[in-house]
Amino acid sequence: MTRLLLFCAGGCFLSLGLLIPAIPVHVTGVLGQGPAVVGACLAVTAVCAVLARPLAGRLADRRGRRFAAAAGAALLALTSGAVPWTGSVPSFLACRAVAGVGEALMYVGLAAAASDHDRPGPALNGFSVAVNAGLLAGAPIAAAVAALAGPRAVWAASAAVAAIAFAACLFLTGARDGRDGAAAGEHRRSGTGVHRAGLVPGLAYWASVWGYTAFSAFLPLHLAALGGGSGPHFLVYGCVLLAVRVGGHRALARIPAGRTATAALLLTAAGLVMFVAWPTVAGALWATAVLAAGQALGLPAFLTMAVTGVPAGQRGSAVATTTAFFDLGFLSAALALGAVAQSHGLAQGFALAACVAGLAPLLLSLHPTRGERHDHPVR
Repeated sequence: MTRLLLFCAGGCFLSLGLLIPAIPVHVTGVLGQGPAVVGACLAVTAVCAVLARPLAGRLADRRGRRFAAAAGAALLALTSGAVPWTGSVPSFLACRAVAGVGEALMYVGLAAAASDHDRPGPALNGFSVAVNAGLLAGAPIAAAVAALAGPRAVWAASAAVAAIAFAACLFLTGARDGRDGAAAGEHRRSGTGVHRAGLVPGLAYWASVWGYTAFSAFLPLHLAALGGGSGPHFLVYGCVLLAVRVGGHRALARIPAGRTATAALLLTAAGLVMFVAWPTVAGALWATAVLAAGQALGLPAFLTMAVTGVPAGQRGSAVATTTAFFDLGFLSAALALGAVAQSHGLAQGFALAACVAGLAPLLLSLHPTRGERHDHPVR
């Protein structure tokens, strides 16, 4: 079941990764619009994903992990397949909005399935490896597909990969469906789909995403000002992230998730500080490696914190609550850091993100201790 779950996650996120370069190309080329519309398309997907997270959590708990994951993969396949036939901005925005719902369903369903494993920490770490591997592989594969068959073929490839992932999701077995008596009854009485156990890990994830947003948005500009290119740095980021998650999963499984989460946030903050304190191309390379290590440790630890002690019938909502903070973090950081960098320079943007990440470990002291049951969804 674990290998099938990883295959489903890798396929779904490869489908999303293929679209990272395809969306701006479609908007500026086929639709003839500017960067502002590119930003609007990314924003509408993120907003719809946030709004759909509570629904995704409740579906994963009530109808089962397989149902939520398969429904999300199906929506990703349909929306990517429909894009080549859309010739207007409103229709493209509609596709991206539905894709945001699909992303939320798929992500929560698969992450909740991983949390049902006997050892959720290592299972969630493996899930996060599949997520990042799919996203990192997407851009270079999309470039190769576009060079061979044109930009429209990238959308077809994304749809095909999502369709394969959908078919694989139908064979997921062993994931609890949340209908386990009292726990499920308690969950049904929750009207929001927001789970208290996911709030503190989610806020920590939000702070971590500020670090990632500052890195991904400002690194090319930072290196251009230093006379260098960002390609090697993004390659180092991907390699370090995967190396830490793949090579360190056994050692990390023996460390409490709260300590790992604290280390993740402090390493993220340290990497951002290094960009400011060591303003050279070589310094940025070391800063990238440190930040990547922090990002590698973060997501598995935050999700493990969210589901520890939570009944199986509520883990979907706990996962949904935590992961919703990714989109909230990305949107808030993009707006705030962009304004600070515009007014005061890139260094101040890095510094602000470092402060957010560096102070976030204080939040973790509010999270219940390991083994305490989180059986009260937020009403």
